Amino acid sequence: MNIWIVESGEKRGPFQIYELRDRIEREELTGEELSWHRDQDEWVPLKELDVFRSEFEDSELVSGTPPPLPSSPQPFLRFWARWFDVMLYLLFVYTGLLVTGQEIVEALFSPWFRYLYFLPFLIMEALAIHLYKTTPGKFLLGIRVVTSEEGALPLGSALVRAVRVFILGMGIMFWPMFLPVICHGLCLWFTLRNGEAPWDFVGRSKVRVAGPFFLPGILFMVAFAVVFALLALVLLPSLIELGEKLEKGRGTT
Repeated sequence: MNIWIVESGEKRGPFQIYELRDRIEREELTGEELSWHRDQDEWVPLKELDVFRSEFEDSELVSGTPPPLPSSPQPFLRFWARWFDVMLYLLFVYTGLLVTGQEIVEALFSPWFRYLYFLPFLIMEALAIHLYKTTPGKFLLGIRVVTSEEGALPLGSALVRAVRVFILGMGIMFWPMFLPVICHGLCLWFTLRNGEAPWDFVGRSKVRVAGPFFLPGILFMVAFAVVFALLALVLLPSLIELGEKLEKGRGTT
């Protein structure tokens, strides 16, 4: 069958069916091109010809397939992933203090340390999200932070997000821990209600959760226990020392 079509306002052809089908598969033709062949009274769109109708119906079906449902926000998985990152960071910080001969107890009561020691954590988290779309804790649990186009967050957006999480979600780690507990509760309520954490809702970032599956979950629990044990081992002498100082202070009053 010889078929003529109109492209860019010009009549072209004749084409054989297989030639036009190849062009349709290569997406060179949209189906809106006017076409004519013998036994036809008038020009009609190519997609209305019986010989090509199935090709265009299949392509419309594929293009009309809805996107996958958004993943659950998984606030509890994200909670444990964040605290893994926090403990891992604190392990390096306190180990660094010991190695350099600093007193952990004195550092805890030092204003510059109490208010600035988390600044490197925010920067490192932003860099990890920007470069790898994840952090160590999130990686172990199959969690990624991306843009709405599934790309990596720009560094500035990742840093703003880290600051928002630190303030809204962690209560700036204010001691005693009343404020962090309140912030955790409010953010959990917001996330369960809206399907997004406050910082993702405002910053338009998306959290994708691919797991955990059985083995990654086991691996995360083991890694969490190891980091927790090492952190406790590093802090235990200083906590004992702090307790003794408090007892002596009470005894002298």
